[in-house]
Amino acid sequence: MFNVARSPSQRYESFGGLNTSFVADPLASSAYDDTLDPWSGTGTPAVQAEPASDFSNILGNAQIPPLYTQAFNAVDTLGSGTISVNALQRVVAASGVPATTIEQIVSTVTSSRSRVSRPEFYVAMALVGIAQQNQEPTLDAVTSLAQKNELPTPTAVDVAALQSSTIKSTFPPPIRGATGGGPPPSVPAPAYSSEPDPWSAASRGIWNAANGIPTAGGGVPATSSILSSGLPPQWWKGMDQVNVSIHGQHGLFFNRFMVYSVQSYSRGVTVLRRYSEFVFLWDCLVKRYPFRLLVQLPPKRIAADEGFIEQRRKGLIRFLNFVVNHPVLKDDGVLSAFLTEMDFEGWKKRSPISYDEEALTKRVDRVEEMSIPSNLEEKLAATRQKIGMLIEQWTRLCTLMERILKRREGAAADMSRATLTINALTESNHQDPWGGPTSELAIGVRLGMEHVSKHMGTMADTLDQRSRVAINSNLEALKVQRDLYVAVRDLFSRHDRFSPDAAERLRKRIETQSLKLENVKSAQKEGWEVEADKLLSSIEKDQQAVAVCLARRVFIRHCLWHEFRVVFHNREHTLLSMAVQTWATQERDSCESTLGVWNALVDSVQTMPYE
Repeated sequence: MFNVARSPSQRYESFGGLNTSFVADPLASSAYDDTLDPWSGTGTPAVQAEPASDFSNILGNAQIPPLYTQAFNAVDTLGSGTISVNALQRVVAASGVPATTIEQIVSTVTSSRSRVSRPEFYVAMALVGIAQQNQEPTLDAVTSLAQKNELPTPTAVDVAALQSSTIKSTFPPPIRGATGGGPPPSVPAPAYSSEPDPWSAASRGIWNAANGIPTAGGGVPATSSILSSGLPPQWWKGMDQVNVSIHGQHGLFFNRFMVYSVQSYSRGVTVLRRYSEFVFLWDCLVKRYPFRLLVQLPPKRIAADEGFIEQRRKGLIRFLNFVVNHPVLKDDGVLSAFLTEMDFEGWKKRSPISYDEEALTKRVDRVEEMSIPSNLEEKLAATRQKIGMLIEQWTRLCTLMERILKRREGAAADMSRATLTINALTESNHQDPWGGPTSELAIGVRLGMEHVSKHMGTMADTLDQRSRVAINSNLEALKVQRDLYVAVRDLFSRHDRFSPDAAERLRKRIETQSLKLENVKSAQKEGWEVEADKLLSSIEKDQQAVAVCLARRVFIRHCLWHEFRVVFHNREHTLLSMAVQTWATQERDSCESTLGVWNALVDSVQTMPYE
């Protein structure tokens, strides 16, 4: 029931009152379709997932030596829960075991995978300890020691040295509002499109058609302002940031559940939340703000693997960062409690929570009503017409970019394996029986191959770190764009279902009752005053209900205008400009770093002898 994709029309159920849930199942599949976003239902090509490993079963319930965890954290520079093959190679090499043993251990725990998980790393550390005891490092030996709770602690592994030798990221930090922090790039230039943008300033006649820059009169470019964009100048520099990390699993057997650590940087608070509490927050927001943009919540899956959990974590980050940067949703009381209350369940029990939609408690003044364009329906229709195509294309782009980055990751892992093989070859072939132990040719070639191994290891680390940074920043920025268009589609779906009201039916009833009231007054039969009062009271009540419906219609129109002009229009263009600029900068820096490694290798091997 959790893993089956649903169409937009199946995601919402009819309701009898305003307090009824807007969604049939908040755990239903989203619109994403790739292996790394496994809650998809669109049917686009999937990224080939790496085969899962069973190394957790090898370790069982054995106590993990502290050095295992310390060494893993030392080389996991991004805190992703996985490391590169080359990082594993550095840790194993630090133990001083022979190169052939290093290759054997790394090949045993990584097979054809491009990343190394914690259980795989722990098994590798156990294999190192076994090898240092002059025993054959096999998985059977690790299983036997784990069952006895006697996992060996390797010697000569200096954690501090591992930290200092780990390549630090030389790339710019991820963009704010996507998945990471750090300052955004310089003020982005206006984004361009081959189709007219119904939400841009051009539709209001204040766009400079010659160069695509908004003007403030006299041909002078104008900066963004509250009047032109609905947001303060350079609003993207003040975007809030929330991070979600894996805290661990709790419970036993079938009652096990994942706990997430939610850190709000602006509030300076870190709280622990279950997935069900994310669902509660999402359900509250969609009930209270049915006519606001709200990105989908990633779903739940029974027996979810590590890959699914990691992608759900990223989906939760995108969801929270969208909400905390929404001009209206960011001030919601339930959201504030979700991000700050240590005991969220206790807060829900002692705090009355209203699920009434905001149209019942808010009103649009005359100035706001006059700001709604008369051609709003045309603008909505233009966006509705192309939203399906945009979702399909952005989903395809995310999938293709994911494939590119996974291939880079695989290339980095294969380069690490090639480095191990070169090391093993150099070690096993260190003596030349044909040229003698002091053969300058043999010594020179061996030194050259050692330089090759060293620089290939550096290149493997560089490629792997670049791919990880790109996956966690550039790719997530693309998914933020995709989520935005999916949120637009969902907003249209909610509007179609929940905007109709009973105003016309009430008006007809008022006409019928008014006619009946006139007849009663004309006939003036016995007791007609009582019947007339009842009819008059009913008419007044229906008139008040009609007024509420009409006010709700105005509010809905104002919501849609605000969501598309302020939220959608600005995020669609500004965040895309930021993403493209960051991506281009990181790719340039990566190429320069790669060129530096190859130049250094060229200089190092120039002295390799021929004879």
